[in-house]
Amino acid sequence: MIAVSVMATTAYFLPGNYKTTVNQTANTTEGFNQTAMLERGNVAMGFNQTKIHHHFMSTTTGGEIMIMSTNMSDVQTINEIKSHVKDIQYEFSQGNFTKPFYIHAQIVPGTDIMTTKKNLINYSIKDIDGGSVLILTTNDTELLNAIQQFMNFQSSQHMNH
Repeated sequence: MIAVSVMATTAYFLPGNYKTTVNQTANTTEGFNQTAMLERGNVAMGFNQTKIHHHFMSTTTGGEIMIMSTNMSDVQTINEIKSHVKDIQYEFSQGNFTKPFYIHAQIVPGTDIMTTKKNLINYSIKDIDGGSVLILTTNDTELLNAIQQFMNFQSSQHMNH
């Protein structure tokens, strides 16, 4: 019941199209459900999660989020990826981690400090063949640890995608 009520509260802060999938999160109270996470990802990211590879990597200066199309000739998905990476660059730089919270149906480790110290993170985008990479860098030790927690959690959740 707690997860469902938290998701219902969270949906209030999300754009209207997110509300349609809130009821699908009820089964996450029994443990991690990757299918439900991917369905929420389809809504939050704006593209089909089965058509992409998602990689979260910790680095010595922060981390990198790489999203690539599984089909290098799928121009629509590649454009959707690039648009999404620009969106999360903006949202994260504002301290807004609503999409990861929604996708994973829980607070994502590290986001509390990343929000508090948002002005100490540099976000840059690198376009690559088939997608984009969002690069997070910082000189702050506490923030570096938070970014690495975020990346490690994301990596464990998106193992096969």
